[in-house]
Amino acid sequence: MGVVGSTAVVIAAKNASATAAYAVSSALRQSLAGEVIFVDDGSRDDTAAVAAFADDGSGRLKILRLEQNVGPSRARNIAIESSTSPFICILDADDYMAPDRLERLFSAGGDDWDFLADDLFFTADYRGESILDRLLPKATKLPLQLSLDAFLAGNISRKDRVRRELGFLKPVIRREFLQTHALRYDERLRLGEDLILYAHALRRNARFKLVAGCGYFAVEHPTSLSGSHRTQDIAELYRALTELDAALGHDGYAPSLERLLVSTRNNRDFRILLDAKREHGLVGALGAISKSLASVPYMAREVAEAKLSAIKRKLSASP
Repeated sequence: MGVVGSTAVVIAAKNASATAAYAVSSALRQSLAGEVIFVDDGSRDDTAAVAAFADDGSGRLKILRLEQNVGPSRARNIAIESSTSPFICILDADDYMAPDRLERLFSAGGDDWDFLADDLFFTADYRGESILDRLLPKATKLPLQLSLDAFLAGNISRKDRVRRELGFLKPVIRREFLQTHALRYDERLRLGEDLILYAHALRRNARFKLVAGCGYFAVEHPTSLSGSHRTQDIAELYRALTELDAALGHDGYAPSLERLLVSTRNNRDFRILLDAKREHGLVGALGAISKSLASVPYMAREVAEAKLSAIKRKLSASP
């Protein structure tokens, strides 16, 4: 069980003036939060000022302002290095926690963990009155210790469901484990940084425990960063997954990693195709296809589905 003031809540934010106060206030309401480290990652609005306005005067809030945007991984690493608490909790700048979330999480988790995560709630507001969905499938039996293969399998996107990858989990992390294994966020990543950190921790036999939802609310809105990634972001994630695969060649085997690699490669190559067609027309598209032959079946399906959807929309709009 954690003790009062044992956790550093880490918040990295860019242009989050509309939501920063909710995130900071919810962190400061945690009785187990000894530190709240807020990193303004090169914002061009008044994100830092809004975060400061939410200070409760307890002396726990530290605001770090970066002049240039360095991305969520680097910003979080800076926050982690600026904190001292034995436990670390990541909170996205457009999310929030119920007042007793950390207390309930520690109580539910016991002591047999290095990463302790609860199911999280997707909502459309900052009052928690409209829960749209949960991250974990209803059939999930909790608590459970998450294996590397199960975690990787839980990050493979499917067309028949809304994106609900296990990389969305926001665990409390033992600083000692990170220090022992020299683990930090991969600073080249702006997509999937949580996925890669958790996977490398599990590769090093981290005890990753899941419990029922204790009050983490992920607010879904059109401006969320998760919905606006660049082709380069996907390419970097694929690179990180190939490095994970190489590392596992020495330490073990996770069958689901191959499926996740193929899925990510297909997504990358399709985005490259779209970029090439937009910039260079048909010649560019053909060039992209010639360099991505393994992904051609996937790309053909995506193009066919897009055309079919366009036809359906046109027919439905006809009088």
